[in-house]
Amino acid sequence: MNLKGKYVFFDIDGTLSEFRYNDKLFSDDQIGCQSLEDLLFGDLFYKARPLKVMQDVISGLDGENVFILGTVFTNNEAQQKYRWLASNFPNVKKENIIFINRAEIKPLVILEYVKHFNWNISDVIFVDDRLDVLREAEVLGIKSYHPSSFVE
Repeated sequence: MNLKGKYVFFDIDGTLSEFRYNDKLFSDDQIGCQSLEDLLFGDLFYKARPLKVMQDVISGLDGENVFILGTVFTNNEAQQKYRWLASNFPNVKKENIIFINRAEIKPLVILEYVKHFNWNISDVIFVDDRLDVLREAEVLGIKSYHPSSFVE
């Protein structure tokens, strides 16, 4: 796939980083993939391992056209993710980082960007690890990819 010249929206957890914190995956009895104490006061997100293949993909793109569309639940999490992105994806501009609190509305957020900046929707790409969100984006006309599409 050719991402050059496109406006590309990337998720963070599970897309740009490994979806594992303190060597644990998401569990139904926890908030996200950590305890409430860790979510509010820990530094789990800053310690996430970046995925090298995605670092290579993003480093080859024009930073003006790279957008991060992530989900956060606390200010602590947002601050850590800003720091983590600056450290691991330095060509991403801070003003192109968008945090929302519900992953399900990501396709609608992208459509608002398309409308606001008068982009052609065929010039927009979305990369996320949640298949339900990717499917919804495709239904709305947004070309969408799972991170596995970038692994050879």
